[in-house]
Amino acid sequence: MKKAIISILILTSFICFGQDKKFENWTENEKFHYHKLLKLAKYVEGQNKNQISKDTLFDKFIFFDYVLNDTITERREKRLEVFDTLFYSFRKTIDSFGLENLDAKPVRFYKEHEIYKPFDEDQAMKSISGEKMYEKDSNVFAYYRKEEPETPLGTLLFEPETGKLVAWIMIDQGGYKYFLTFNLF
Repeated sequence: MKKAIISILILTSFICFGQDKKFENWTENEKFHYHKLLKLAKYVEGQNKNQISKDTLFDKFIFFDYVLNDTITERREKRLEVFDTLFYSFRKTIDSFGLENLDAKPVRFYKEHEIYKPFDEDQAMKSISGEKMYEKDSNVFAYYRKEEPETPLGTLLFEPETGKLVAWIMIDQGGYKYFLTFNLF
C-alpha cells in the first residue's frame, strides 16, 4: 500500500512538471487563450449542430458581439447562417483528428515556418487599411497534431480584450493574407 501511494505521488509530480514545461516562455495572456480554446474544443467535440448552444458559444468562447449588436436584422441573420457553415470547419477538425490528438501554441513559436510569414515584420504586407498582420501575432495560435508539432494545420485569432476566438480561417488574396471574420458578409 505504501509503495502504491509513493508511486502515485511521483507520477503526479511528473504530470505537474510536464504541464509547467509545456507553458515555458508563454505569457499569462497566451495561457488564458489556450485554456479558453481547450474549453471550447471540449464543449463542441462530438456534438451535433443542434446540441451546441449559440448563446453559450457567443457568451463564453467566440467573439461575435459586433454581429449580434448589428441593428440591421437581415444582415445579422445572414451572418448567423454563415457562422454555422464556417464553424462547421472548426468542429470538423476537432472531430476528425480527435481532441486528444490536437494541440495549439502561440504562432510566435513558428517563426521559421511558412505559417508565420504573414506575421513576420519584414515580410508582412500592409492591408488596405495600412495595418500589417504581424502586429496581431500576440493573439494568434497555431494548432497542430500532437504527433507532428512542427507542422501546424492552421491558425486561430483571439480578440485581445475578451480572449474569445474571433477567426479560425485565413484566406490568401493576391499575396495578402486575412483572417476571415463575420463582418465580411
